[in-house]
Amino acid sequence: MNHSRLAIRTLGALGAAALMVTGVAATPAAAQTFVPCTADALASAITDANTSGGTLALAPGCVYTLTTPLPSIQKTITIKGDGATITRDPAAPAFRILTVDSTGNLDLREAIITNGDATGDFGGGIRNDGVLTVRRSLIRDNHADFSGGIGGNTGSTTRVDRSLISGNSAIHNGGGLGNDGDMTIDKSVVVNNNALELGGGVANDGTLNVTRSSVYDNSASGPAGAGGGIANFGGAGATTTLTRSKVVSNIATNAPGGVYNDGGGVTLDFTAVLANNPTNCFGSPTAVPGCVA
Repeated sequence: MNHSRLAIRTLGALGAAALMVTGVAATPAAAQTFVPCTADALASAITDANTSGGTLALAPGCVYTLTTPLPSIQKTITIKGDGATITRDPAAPAFRILTVDSTGNLDLREAIITNGDATGDFGGGIRNDGVLTVRRSLIRDNHADFSGGIGGNTGSTTRVDRSLISGNSAIHNGGGLGNDGDMTIDKSVVVNNNALELGGGVANDGTLNVTRSSVYDNSASGPAGAGGGIANFGGAGATTTLTRSKVVSNIATNAPGGVYNDGGGVTLDFTAVLANNPTNCFGSPTAVPGCVA
C-alpha cells in the first residue's frame, strides 16, 4: 500500500465532502508565498515568514530534500503542502524536519514529513515547543530517542487532525508521538510505529485526548517494552482520554500490550481496547477502568 498517496487522497476527500455537505462556499485565498521546489527556497521562505508570519504554498507534489536543517518556526506560519514531501537526504547528518519554537505557531496542511532523525533528542519528524496543528498529513519513517514522529514538549499545544502517523521509531518512549504538554489526536490513524520502551504508538506524560482515531499494529519491543499502543505515565498529572477510538493489535515485550498506565488517569469513553498482546491493559501499575484483560 502507498501510504503517501492514500493519506493525501483520502484525507483530502474528507475535506471536500465536508464542504459539499455544509454548502459553505470557499473563501478567497489569503495572500501567500509560493515556494519553488528546492530546499533552499523553502529555508528562505521560512526565514522571511519568521519576520511577521505568513502562508507558504509548497509546489504541488514536490519533494523538498534537505541536506541541512530548516530554520525553526518562530511566528504564526501556515505551510500548505498540496501533497508535497519534506524529507532529509539519507546521506545528510541527523536532524529533524521541523522545529516549532515556543513563540511559534505552525499550521501544517496536506504535507508528508519523512526521514527526520533526532538521534539523542526529542521529536524526529517535528518538535513542538509552541503551538502545532497538523492537518491531513502523513508523518512517516522518522526517528528520535524520544517521540519519533511528533514530539510535543512541556508547555506546548499540539493538534493532529485527519492525519496518518506511520513507521516512526524511538529508542525510548513514543514511537509515533510523544506528549509532555497538551495534545489532541482527532480522526487520525497511528499505525506501525515502534518504541523500545514505553508507548509504541503514543507516549504521554501530559494531557492527551484521542478522539475518533485508531491506534493499531504498534509495538514496544525492547526488554523493558510495555504499552505497545499507548503509554500514560509520569504521575497523577498525566491524563489520557480516549473517545470513540480503537486500540487494537498492538504488541509489547511486557504486559500490557494495549494501554499502559503508571500513576496517571486513563479514561475510555466508547473506546475498544482489543486483541493486544500479551494483554490489553492488565499488568499496568495503575488500573485502566473499563478495560478488559
